[in-house]
Amino acid sequence: MCPPKPDGGDLPGLRNWADTGHVRELADLWNVDPAVIPHWGPATHAGQILRYAEEGSLGLLWIMASDPAATMPGLDRVLGREDLFVVVQDPYLTETARLADVVLPAAAWGERTGTVTGADRTVHLCEKAVEPPGEARTDLAILLDYARRMDLRDRDGRPLVHWTDAESAFEAWKACTRGRPCDHTGITYERLRAGGIQWPCVPSSSHGAERLYAGGRFATSPGHCQTFGADLATGAEYGEERYRTGDPGGRAFLHAADFEPSPEVADDEHPLVLTTRRALRRFPAHLARLGDAVPEPCLEVHPGDAAELGVEDGDLVRVESPLGVLEAVARLSGVRPGAVVLLLDGQGEAVTRAAEELTLTAWDAVSRRPLRTAVAVRLVKAGRRGDASLEEGLCGAAARLGRGVTVRPEVTAAAGGGEAPERYEEV
Repeated sequence: MCPPKPDGGDLPGLRNWADTGHVRELADLWNVDPAVIPHWGPATHAGQILRYAEEGSLGLLWIMASDPAATMPGLDRVLGREDLFVVVQDPYLTETARLADVVLPAAAWGERTGTVTGADRTVHLCEKAVEPPGEARTDLAILLDYARRMDLRDRDGRPLVHWTDAESAFEAWKACTRGRPCDHTGITYERLRAGGIQWPCVPSSSHGAERLYAGGRFATSPGHCQTFGADLATGAEYGEERYRTGDPGGRAFLHAADFEPSPEVADDEHPLVLTTRRALRRFPAHLARLGDAVPEPCLEVHPGDAAELGVEDGDLVRVESPLGVLEAVARLSGVRPGAVVLLLDGQGEAVTRAAEELTLTAWDAVSRRPLRTAVAVRLVKAGRRGDASLEEGLCGAAARLGRGVTVRPEVTAAAGGGEAPERYEEV
């Protein structure tokens, strides 16, 4: 499939939701009324979906192959709402799956047949090697079963979903891509068994296109473009009329945007800015769950800032933001004054989640990505290296966080004074 956009995706075949011609193409292909194809606005990104769930606007949330509870602070409160029915479809019993009302066990890689597409647009065929265990089924089998139970029909009363396996689903997908920038019509399972093929690829070509936009022609003309564009500061959609007025005629856009400072600004109460870092060597976070040695959480501090706070190298410090608290060992380093850096190398999920709990639950208006790169904090010295309280503090913090208890005060209080409900405990 084509890589999704950060805001949640487009209409199939890289079509433009705001282009009525694109909507009609899909309606004709699927033999449905254009009104049933969602095109009244841009796709709702994941952050907004979860915000709707938090507000009570959603009654059902179906999560596939994703574990947002492990990375999004406070999500256990949202998924635990009594008025929200949560379905999780995943090969593993993830943190999100533990919060679900229904878990649909899904087949993992190697237990199903299908295609995957790399960043260079190369489509590969992955054949099933082994049967899925127990009652696990492939994602496609689960969705086909759902479509059958929903009795989805086209305008003539025939089944809307007429494919039955991975290969026939791929053929249906190819029909969606015909004539589009991601044309797959020249790719077949038989050809893929001989090796990967790059899209676009039409039946008349012996192989896919190695380079996009050869000759300086881009998919920007009205009627062919994927989007009519948006303001890079606010994310507001420009609309078809404005786009057609400045028809680029197949040329590329070069957009300039003014620098926008982070909403997280240090002040008298929180005079430092915290960010996180991982070194080039990636230490698997899951080792903490496997019982292997995990380094103590470390916080890089500028020597000048440390001197003002009376903090020495190796001291235990408490990092406080308006949303949460984290304890770590101070390491004096060459970070710039006014900044502190939490090292996440080798840390388990407890420390990583605690760091996320310190930050805002907001997102950028354009990229739709969470704003978690910086947060205003203050440091409080909590102990000295060698003190008994230091090791006790670190172990205590790990014990508290290791059960999945959030560090945010209002959530801790709601959970009963620091003890998380049994439903949220780690197994």
